[in-house]
This record gives sequence, C-alpha cells and structure tokens, in this order.
Amino acid sequence: MVNFKKHLAGTVVAKPIDPVTLYGTLDREHDKGPLRPAQEAVLRAWHQNQSKTRDVIVKLHTGQGKTLVGLLMLQSRLNAGKSPVVYLCPDNFLINQTCEQAKQFGIRTCTSDADLPEEFINGDRILVTSASKLFNGMTKFGLNHQSIQLDTVLMDDAHACADRIREQCRIRIPREEPAYAGLLALFNTELEQQGAGTFAEIEQAKRDAFLPVPYWSWLTYESEIASILAQNSDRKSIKFAWPLLKDMLKHCQCIVSGAAIEIEPYVAPLNAFGSYAKAAHRIFMSATVTDDAFLVKGLQLSPETISNPLTYTEETWSGEKMILLPSIIHEDLDRESRVKWLATPGENRKFGRVGLIPSHSRSKDWESHGARITDKNNVDVVIDGLRKGNYEQTVVLVNRYDGIDLPDSTCRILMFDSKPFSESLIDLYAERVRPNSKATLTKTMRTIEQGMGRSVRGEKDYSVIIVVGTELVRTLRDASSRFYLSPQFAKQIEIGLELGKMAKQEIADGEDPASAFNGLIKQCLTRDDDWKTYYAEQMAGVAPAGANKAILNIYATELEAEKYYIAGDYGAATAVLQRLLDSGSLDADDKGWYLQERARYFYSSARPDSQSQQKAAHKSNMLLLKPATGVTVTQLTMRSQGRVNRVQKWIQNFDNYGALDVAVTDILGRLAFGVNADKFEHAFNELSFALGFAGERPDAEWKEGPDNLWALNDKHYLLIECKSEVDVTRAEVTQRETEQMNRASAWFDKHYPGFEAKRIIIHPAGKIQSAAAFTHSVEGMREHDLKKLVKSCRAFFKAFEGLNFNDLSDEHTQKLIDLHNLSVPEILSSYSKKLRELK
Repeated sequence: MVNFKKHLAGTVVAKPIDPVTLYGTLDREHDKGPLRPAQEAVLRAWHQNQSKTRDVIVKLHTGQGKTLVGLLMLQSRLNAGKSPVVYLCPDNFLINQTCEQAKQFGIRTCTSDADLPEEFINGDRILVTSASKLFNGMTKFGLNHQSIQLDTVLMDDAHACADRIREQCRIRIPREEPAYAGLLALFNTELEQQGAGTFAEIEQAKRDAFLPVPYWSWLTYESEIASILAQNSDRKSIKFAWPLLKDMLKHCQCIVSGAAIEIEPYVAPLNAFGSYAKAAHRIFMSATVTDDAFLVKGLQLSPETISNPLTYTEETWSGEKMILLPSIIHEDLDRESRVKWLATPGENRKFGRVGLIPSHSRSKDWESHGARITDKNNVDVVIDGLRKGNYEQTVVLVNRYDGIDLPDSTCRILMFDSKPFSESLIDLYAERVRPNSKATLTKTMRTIEQGMGRSVRGEKDYSVIIVVGTELVRTLRDASSRFYLSPQFAKQIEIGLELGKMAKQEIADGEDPASAFNGLIKQCLTRDDDWKTYYAEQMAGVAPAGANKAILNIYATELEAEKYYIAGDYGAATAVLQRLLDSGSLDADDKGWYLQERARYFYSSARPDSQSQQKAAHKSNMLLLKPATGVTVTQLTMRSQGRVNRVQKWIQNFDNYGALDVAVTDILGRLAFGVNADKFEHAFNELSFALGFAGERPDAEWKEGPDNLWALNDKHYLLIECKSEVDVTRAEVTQRETEQMNRASAWFDKHYPGFEAKRIIIHPAGKIQSAAAFTHSVEGMREHDLKKLVKSCRAFFKAFEGLNFNDLSDEHTQKLIDLHNLSVPEILSSYSKKLRELK
C-alpha cells in the first residue's frame, strides 16, 4: 500500500468543518449537483451563528433537502472531533431512506439492530436510528446516570419524533391481559360514578366507550396500581415503559376504555434519557408549514428556541395543491360518489391515486369498490409498488398522516376522507371535553396539514387534493379554524373555496356537476397554463408566520406548572395556572380544563380547595370530571315564546346559505345508525339548538341521566336514549338497554318533579326482549323514523336558500316550521311510535 502521507510535503490534512466546504469534498454520485440556495443559506447560518447554540430548529419547505442538511451538520460535528452523533427518524422506513441518501452523497452512516455499533461510539460514523430506539425504558443508550454521553442529537420531523416519544412513555394494556381486569376492579365504583351508561358499555367491551380515572382515585390507590403493574411488568404492553413510570405513577393519568387501559405521564420524563437531556447540541428538523409551539411541551424546548428557527426566507411557498371540496360544488358530489369514483381500479393509469382515512371502519366502501387497504404489515410493500409504477389500484392509507412521502407520479390525486382523530385515549378525552380549545384545534389542524402534504413533496410537485366528509369540510370552511393553519395552507384552502364558487357558476350556466368537477382536475393534471398562473398569483402574497404566540404561551405555562408540581411545589404550580386563568384568553371549556388541573395540584396539599376547584371546573365545562362530592343538577328550561327568533338567530350565525348548508349537512350526516355514539349524541344536541329548542347531554355532562334531553317549551321535554351503534339488523331491545332507559327516567323524575317527558329510544329494533321491561311509557325511533326526521330538517333548512339571512320574516319562518312538520306537536307525534305498535 502506498503511503501518500510521505508525498504531501508536510501538508496536514484537515477535515473541513464548514458544512458547505465539506459538501465539496464528498464523493457523491454523478447526478448530485451543487447545494441548493436554501440548503447553502441554512448551513452557513448554522455554522456561523448557531452551531454553538444548544438547541436549534431548522425549518425548510418540503423538497428543499432537509435530510442532506441534517447529515452535513452531523458530519461537520464529527469532523470537528465532537462525537458521538445520532440522526433520529420517526420510523424505520425513513431510516432506510436516510441511509440511502447518505450513501448517494458519500456520507458514512451506520444503523443498529441490537447493540450500538462501535463506529458510532468511536465517532467514525453517524448513527441513523429511530426515536423509539433512544426513547424507551429499556434503551441501549442507557437511562439516567447510565446514559451514553452524546455530542449531537438530530431529530428529523421533530413533531413525529415527539409523538413517538409519547407512545414509548405510555402503557397500553389490552382488555385480554390480567392487569386490565385488576385495574378495572380497582376503579369500577369511581368509574361508574363518572358515567353509569358509559361504564356499562366499557363492561360490555365497547371499543369507543371510555372514561378517565379521577385523579383523586388514582392518587389514593397509587400503591395498589404499582402492585398490579409490577406483577405484569414482563408483558410487552408494560415492560418498555415500566422503568420510566414505576416511580412517577402519581404524575400519570389513566383512561379506561372497553378495549384497553392507557397510562401516560402528564409530561414525558425526558430527563431520564441522559443521551438527549445532556447532549451538547440538539437539532430539530421541521417543515415551514408546521407550528412548532407543541415542541415546548413535547420536547421541552424553550419558547425562545421555537421563536427563532433557522429558515430560508427567500422562498415563501413551495409546490402546487389544487384543493377541491366537491360537496360545496354540488350536493350530487357527495362522499359516497367521490369514493366510488376514485376507488374503482383502472388500466393504463399514468399516476397513483391515494385515499387517506382515519380508521379501518372507514375503509369498507373503499374496499368494496376495489381499492387496496394498507396496514402496518403491507404498507411498505404497497408504497414501494406505487413508486415502481403500479397505479392500477387505488391505495388507501389508514391513519398515516405523516412519515409517508408520495412525490410526483406516485400520487397525483389524494382524497382526504373525513376528519382525523387521535388513537390515544388521553388525546381522545381532551378532544371530547375541549374540542374548540386552541390546543385541540392546533393539533387537529396540524394533522390535517401533514396529511394533505403527503402528495406534494417538492418545489415543482403538484397534486389534486379532494376533501370529503361533512365534519372535515365544515372545519376547513370555518375561518376561525383556518387560523390554526400555516399561511401557505390556509391560502390553498381559500383558493379551493374560490374554485368551488367558479364550478357552481358553471353548473348554474348548464354544466353537469361531474363535468365541472372533473374539468377542474383535468386543468391541474394537464398543466393548464392559465390555472398555473392563477395559482401563482394567488400564492404570491403568502408570507410564512412564526409560532402562534398564544399557543406557545399555553404550552409553556402547562410545562412550567407541571414541573413545579413534580418538584412538590404545589403552591407555585397552582399559581402558574392561575396566571393563565387570569389572562382572559380562555373560553369556558378551557377555563374548566385548567380549573380541573389546579384541583389536581391542590389535592395533595389542600383537599377543600381541590374540591371547590373541581366543582368550579365542572360548572364551567360539564364534560369534565364529576366532583367526588357530587353536583346539583340544574334544570334545562325553555320558554314557549321566541322559538322562531331562536331559529333565525342560529341561521344568522352563518354568512350565507353555503356555510349554513355545510353545517346542517355535517349535523344531519352524523344522525344515522352506524355512527359513533358520542358523535351521534353531539349532533342530536346541536340539532336541538338549530331547531330553536334547548338541549343538553345529561349522561355526558351530569354523569347520569339520558343521552340527550330536549326542552321543547315550558311544558314538554324529549328524553332520548341513543343506540346509534346497534346493528340495524338487531330485532330486539335488550334488557340492559331497557334498564338504561329506566335509570334515565328515574333521573328525570328526581330532578324534574311535576314535569312530563316523552321518552324515546333511538334503536333499530321493533320489539323488546321477553325478560325486559320499561318502567315508563317509551316510544321507539327506528331507522325509517330517524331518516324521516333528517329529511324534514334538511328540507326545512334548504328552504332558506336564496333568502336574506338578515331580513327573515317571523311569519315565513313559522310557516316553514309547520310546513316541514317541525312544530312541537309534530315532533312529539310524527317521528316515533309505541314499541308495541312497531312491526
């Protein structure tokens, strides 16, 4: 072997530290050209200004080469003699993608299947691995003082990594495991007090039924909880999180569902991961369209880090999305017809078509029309097939809103089907009790934006994105919800709404609805010059926005308060939350949420204060925990006079008929058998106000009573038990279901003495079991009755099309109420029948 050092005339070979210079020395493949302007600008700024800053967020548009930027930063650290360094990905698919890209550019990496490789420990190579590999209770990186000291930790897609860290710090115990039965037995009395009907459904193993364990019960039984979990700590469901949580159970929350029990800390114990907590330098990669405020709590970053990211300001937007909401173009372009249109296979296709759905329950019609449904076992193979040009079959991704890239011809049409929801029980609880909070809306809109970004992965990439599902359409049409989107995506939605108006005009001029819809798609896919120019002009005024200061403050306050509580300074913890409550920026639901958090903080030091705070929390937001000392039910009342004005006021909440139609369609779309019970009951409650009545959900709000209660006037009530998830082929109402109605009836007699209620069970069955019986007269609303009510309501609100909402006639409104059989006498007589008369 030739010793070239002898021929260097004493020259010392120094490894370049400047990442831009470093790039020039790499043995990259021939088709890898110079750095892009965005990459070079960010790398220079990092090297000159922020390589000595502990935490740095790098924000670049999709397709601007974040992966290469991150690899060059880590190689720069190695060249400076600073090691070890690790590149963390959210999932294994991206590990392979990152390593392949590193190889193409001549950057040496390694991976880890079992033990950590020596070339990583020695600082010879960048370790590319998953966030889950570092963040788990049995991590090879070690916990606490046994942790390996790292120089630099880089997270690619920091938000997705933060989500994976939460998952790794969570215990999820399936119903079939012994620990489930033990914990359920421990808390059954407290859970039943929080909702007798829901608890009954949990006992019946209903997957969507869930209740939170009250914090006072959780803290009281901490030792018993520890014993149950310790006895089962060798099970996969517990063992990876157990080392993290076993000594901090009092700082965890617990949700029980019919399918599983989840236990999760209020704040992830990141300090236990010394490799992360003590790293000299930490880099977080994020998309420009993403609000990073969540990382304050998720990764425990400072607000200053969030507010001062490294970014490239010369480009304000990237890629082209034609977002279409077909249901606002014409009622014939509903979800069912669009799913059938996209899901049907076709030969000789030039590009891929992809559906994105929130759960497998949404996949049935997609599959029936010929689409291919993916799961965790086949998703990599199916996506690889798309990349190889297998376009004949439409591909459906289930609850995969991040981590999968579908660039260029891989996907030119993406259908976003229905509003996403969390799989975490803790998040589902938060979404249920504070659906319109800043925190909930930020998380929901971030998920939507991530999902709709799957098919546009570069500056010159383009895609048609079709939005279906009434709840999702309603959310995107709501300007207050769009406030939580990035400026780029919010503008793309506005363009989509304008395209809807243009198509409606074409239909009014005689165009067939399907032709108008397909015509828009064709203009995008055939690269119509006028469309491209229109899009560029509309996007020209877009400017990136920084983190939402209000959300940033909320997350920072939550983290500060929880840290004080963990440290045992309960007074400081409650004072911090009081500061947030005094800010005047919270609505009633969120005010109740933070009052409940203060009550939890008080419980360990001042029980009377805790009880009073919990009562105030429940009064502010009745979906929160029912206080252990009980609550006093307030009667729901409604004056007979003024119904017409209440209907008009509800309609006047909307700027035009289009917005009203979206809201009505959303509400009525959830009133069907097969719909999730919580969504059905919420829609039925919304309908009460739309029709000028007063409504509430006693079982959800008072933790006892019927599913829904309507006050029609000062004399008449509707007491309603909803069984929307019962199979439509069921022939009988069960004994358990009649007992639920009997308990609801007894509740009404207790709290509404002297009043009469019409009792209705919304159920597909026509008779009751022989062993079952009602204590009061009960009528049934079967499938055809429910459809009749929905049809009457739809026609009623349709009658307001073309009317001036600000000049509605009382006489005409009353006439429409009567015409569509929605008067109080008609509601009491037309939409249900005595069970014995049902056939």
